[in-house]
Amino acid sequence: MTSKYVNVKVNISDRQKDKIKNALQSGAEAVSIRFKPEDYTGKDLISITKTQHNKLTKACKAGKPATIKMGKTQIRYNMKMQGGFLPLLAGLAAKALPILTGTVLPALATGALRGWLPPA
Repeated sequence: MTSKYVNVKVNISDRQKDKIKNALQSGAEAVSIRFKPEDYTGKDLISITKTQHNKLTKACKAGKPATIKMGKTQIRYNMKMQGGFLPLLAGLAAKALPILTGTVLPALATGALRGWLPPA
């Protein structure tokens, strides 16, 4: 059985990684990623459909940007992929939430409350 996806290495900016991470956390149906010509070769491994691969290949040859839309199923597939960056993003998000809710947010709330107290 052949795979539905093709693994490619591209450059994905930190902003785009944040966009994908936010889509994962919010349960979004899809996320669009725009690649500039200089992004077609990079260190970030993602799995894209053969149609998306053809689109990126054509845009790369023409020196033009291209946008691909990753659906929920494709994002889930990328989450399971060994060597990809999406599992790392999910791992960081899972680790950050307890830290934020356990230490940072209560401290901010306490500080905010103290700011509203009248001087003694």
